[in-house]
Amino acid sequence: MTTAYTPQTAADTMDRIAAGVDPWIAYRDFLEDWAYLPESRRTLLAREPRFAGEEQRRWAALLAASIEALCARDGLVAPAWIHRRAYLLKEPWFLYEGTGRIREWLRESTPHPFALRNIWSGDRILRRT
Repeated sequence: MTTAYTPQTAADTMDRIAAGVDPWIAYRDFLEDWAYLPESRRTLLAREPRFAGEEQRRWAALLAASIEALCARDGLVAPAWIHRRAYLLKEPWFLYEGTGRIREWLRESTPHPFALRNIWSGDRILRRT
C-alpha cells in the first residue's frame, strides 16, 4: 500500500513545534517542501499558523519572514497574515552566538524581511531553498 505525501504547511510547522518537535527540524522540513514541491506552495501558505508564548512567537516570526522572502524571490503574492504585528519581535533574536564582528555581520547581511521582524540571521538563512 502506498501512502500519499502531505506537504507540511506553515500552520503544520507551528503545530509540530508546539507538540515538541525540534523547531529547526520543523522549519527545515517546511523549507524542503517549499524547495521540492513548487506546485504546493500556495497550499503551504494558506492557513495562518497558531502560536502561544514568546518562544513560539520567535519561530512564527521566522516562518513569516521566510515566507515573505521566498514569495518575493519566487514571484508569488505573500499571504496577508505575514504582515500582522504578531509576527514582529520586541527583542532582537540573533541566530548565531557571538558579539562584536559577528553581530555586525548579521546586522549588515540579514535580508529585509528578517530584519524587519528583529531577527538577525545573516544572508544564508534560505540558501537551501
